[in-house]
Amino acid sequence: MEIWSLTGVVTVLFVFYKFIKRLGNTIPVLELLLLIAGLQWIIGPIIEYNTPSFHDRYSMYVVEPIYMQYVVPAYLVFVCSILFIISKYSNLIISINSFIRHKKLAYVLLVVGLLSDFLGPILPSALSFFFYLLSNFKFVGAIILFFSNDKRLRIIFYFSILYLFYNSLQNALFHDFILWSIFFYMFWAIKYKPSIRTILYTIILGVLFLITLQSIKAAYRTEIWKGYSGNKIELFLGLVLDSIFSEGLFAEISEVNVSDTSIGNNVRLNQGWIISSIMDNIPQKQDFLEGETISNAIISSIFPRFLLPDKETAGGKKNFELFTGLQLGTNTSMGISIVGESYGNFGVTYGIVFMSFWGAFLALIWNRLFNFFLDNLVYLAFIPLIFLQVIKAETELVVVLNHLFKSLIVVFLFIFIYTKYSFNKSY
Repeated sequence: MEIWSLTGVVTVLFVFYKFIKRLGNTIPVLELLLLIAGLQWIIGPIIEYNTPSFHDRYSMYVVEPIYMQYVVPAYLVFVCSILFIISKYSNLIISINSFIRHKKLAYVLLVVGLLSDFLGPILPSALSFFFYLLSNFKFVGAIILFFSNDKRLRIIFYFSILYLFYNSLQNALFHDFILWSIFFYMFWAIKYKPSIRTILYTIILGVLFLITLQSIKAAYRTEIWKGYSGNKIELFLGLVLDSIFSEGLFAEISEVNVSDTSIGNNVRLNQGWIISSIMDNIPQKQDFLEGETISNAIISSIFPRFLLPDKETAGGKKNFELFTGLQLGTNTSMGISIVGESYGNFGVTYGIVFMSFWGAFLALIWNRLFNFFLDNLVYLAFIPLIFLQVIKAETELVVVLNHLFKSLIVVFLFIFIYTKYSFNKSY
């Protein structure tokens, strides 16, 4: 194994250790972000280099030493800048007493979230993202109720997971279900303080579920989007059982059955094929962007569309084709990841420097949030909503900043209104 590859593996294992050590004491969201990034930027590519999928599109476009000499140092500075800056609050032990007496806040959040579910689809599309954020308030409320002394109210927490799963089955999109389930587990761990062994068992079960989900997702999505009218739960469970008992969880994918909608598990894990395609395309066929998409992302996230009608649209098709030189279908969108975008704008050296600044920026946001919420830790339940898109390793800067800034505005506006009208009296 190349020295940079080995360094990357050790760093990812260190991040994993930090993540499981902090589960049960605090909310290791940034550690989760680093872990997901390490798996997709480093572990997935190493697997592909050593056991290639033999699919031209999803293979690595540059050799391992060239890829790892950029990505591993970029990941290292990203990890170091985040873990160093958040160290002040990373070991803060969150008490369940911070959540117990806030039923009223939870009820308000549930009502706002459920109303937004109904209002969002019928209101102008310009408000859709705003109501998407508000609709997620119900999950924040469910987290708070989970700590209630009333056992009946805790049912709402578990019902929320089922509600997410039901919605995922309806539209065949599972991202929100997976992310919120992980966030829910973090708060569950704060309450029940699971042992390291229990955490590891849970992670293994989660990984097996994700592998199974990935193996059937394309087939399930095809049926649903064709207008399937039968029982979606039965369809899903049938595909799961077929995947386990007919194909096996770890069945290798062949050249024959690989397509844009049905690809192997490591191809889905491996963000490296996109990052390496950027390194293959820039600067050989496309000049470095020199910060163009970075500045566009910052401007787009700050100014609303009615002030800047031509601002960048969140979504990966345009940047993907520009950075990689590859073409996507009309309705297909893929993210280039921030580490890929960093290289495409600045090259190896300054791309690594940018990743250190990006890590520091996220860590400072995290510290400011913790500092603000110290007087009322119940508001930490909003952290998952604020970082919902940030933790995705495949997303590019315009998507991340757009969600981060707008969610911060919505959350703090709600807290201001809630506090101003004295709704914050706990009981």
